[in-house]
Amino acid sequence: MWEDGLPTTTSKTQNALEKKLLPFYQDLEGIQDAEEIHDFLVLHRENHVAYLHSGLGQLSSGFAVLDASRTWIVYWLVHSLALLGAPLPKDVTADDIVAFLQSCQHPAGGYGGGPMQLAHLAPTYAAVAAAVTVGGKALGSIDRAAVRSFLLRMCIPPEQGGGFSVHEGGEGDLRACYTAMAVAHMLGLDADKQQLAARSGLAGYVRACQTYEGGLGGEPGNEAHGGYTFCGVAALVLAGGPGLLAATLDVPRLLHWLVHRQGSMEGGFNGRTNKLVDGCYSFWQGGVFPLLAMLSPSALRPPPVPQDSAGWPEVQVLPAPMMGASPPFELAEEEMHGRMHAYETLRARALEASDVADGALKGAAARHSADKARAARELLDQAAKAHEAGEAATTQMACINVSAFNIFPPPDPEMLTAQEQQYAAHVAYAAAVAAGAPPQLPEGTAPPPPAPPPPLCNYEALQLWILKCCQATKGGLRDKPGKPVDFYHTCYCLSGLAAAQHAPGAAVLGPREANLLARADPAVNVVDDKLTAARAHYAARPLPPLEAAGAGAGGAAGGAGGPEPMT
Repeated sequence: MWEDGLPTTTSKTQNALEKKLLPFYQDLEGIQDAEEIHDFLVLHRENHVAYLHSGLGQLSSGFAVLDASRTWIVYWLVHSLALLGAPLPKDVTADDIVAFLQSCQHPAGGYGGGPMQLAHLAPTYAAVAAAVTVGGKALGSIDRAAVRSFLLRMCIPPEQGGGFSVHEGGEGDLRACYTAMAVAHMLGLDADKQQLAARSGLAGYVRACQTYEGGLGGEPGNEAHGGYTFCGVAALVLAGGPGLLAATLDVPRLLHWLVHRQGSMEGGFNGRTNKLVDGCYSFWQGGVFPLLAMLSPSALRPPPVPQDSAGWPEVQVLPAPMMGASPPFELAEEEMHGRMHAYETLRARALEASDVADGALKGAAARHSADKARAARELLDQAAKAHEAGEAATTQMACINVSAFNIFPPPDPEMLTAQEQQYAAHVAYAAAVAAGAPPQLPEGTAPPPPAPPPPLCNYEALQLWILKCCQATKGGLRDKPGKPVDFYHTCYCLSGLAAAQHAPGAAVLGPREANLLARADPAVNVVDDKLTAARAHYAARPLPPLEAAGAGAGGAAGGAGGPEPMT
């Protein structure tokens, strides 16, 4: 972190992390051949599968603190295995998972985190996503009518603040908004999503959660946070597609905040301003970009300043999103030399006074000797601080040399602008053709060729961070080096890796056959083919409309309740 000569607790912890990451990237320093770099970046697929298999079964007593998160553990494990294209362990069957999930299903709808626990929107999302991932009989185990009733009961009317409660009498936040809309989508309740959004005042609530920074807080007035930002953006996409997203949020400011959450040295994302990167935000932040990529390029840019603006106060215009926050190499080099020169000057002055200091400290009585001793001590103290600053500058230079953004630089701004213009021209032409009104082109002019959208963040640097710093060679993924692996971080590091591999304008880092993960739906984070199969299953088994099911203002909606017959 470039601290402008004013060290803080934040900058010290950031610099300590960067120093810790140096060995992970230094083995790539000096490798000129891109293909050779890719050979160093292999996903330890078999070891991760073995680690995940160890969690599907009897867990140790240390997991007792996660008793209310057992449906989450199932989701983290089965989703990670699905991303890796791996089966369940031999001693655990799909029927075992279905039986456990059914034991967590509440009679009045929804799921608790464990058997006989209170129905809660978060474990309801986890249980439904796990069932959709397992597929087959698991799809029929869900009482969709009761779940729909539960979702409706969780709506908070706009006049009471809007959004959703996480459980009966519980708090409301963007987690609740997201999990409610994601569950409705996975269960094929498309006809009900509009009612859910209307009864909860969803768009207005999400809009109120966007902060001056651009990201979203969990509730109106809260600090912008990566997890809540994903929840708010995905909830809007699920409720009304990219059009609702563009109409609800200040998208350019959101994008500006997001790209500045990616660490230029680390390549990963932090969750909040001035916080350390964490592997889980590879998904919670990195997963927002595929959702924003659904928008037209013009929606991602700040609106132009009106021409008739004479006399208006000057308004800050956000610059085009730039990835990373490291100063230019020349600036860093100049700063380092300045610090080292200051250190050498102070050291020379301190050494000149050292004899006087020694004499005074041994008890010399003369006042002038004591004064000189104090001056010498001050010089020595300054020299020590200058030495520390010089070493810090040297470390910063090393971090810049082997940073993720130096190994995999982001596109040049001019190249990025040209790519964006080419993509926008193709999108506009294709839209006109689809509308039956192809534009007239000058004679001899070819239509704009298909063009990939420009990347919205440095996807290669993100993959580098996950593969080099987050995965443990023995299996499992973690927050960052020095932290233990766990199922949560394994799930969301892999989810972030999959999102970075499949995002528009991205490419797979490392050996493609070894590293490529399955594509997950960007809004609900369930593997695509699993979600498609589930929605097709439910489309063939529609629930009666809410009115026919007797849904009142309170949201009670029964209808043809109960799980499907298990065959």
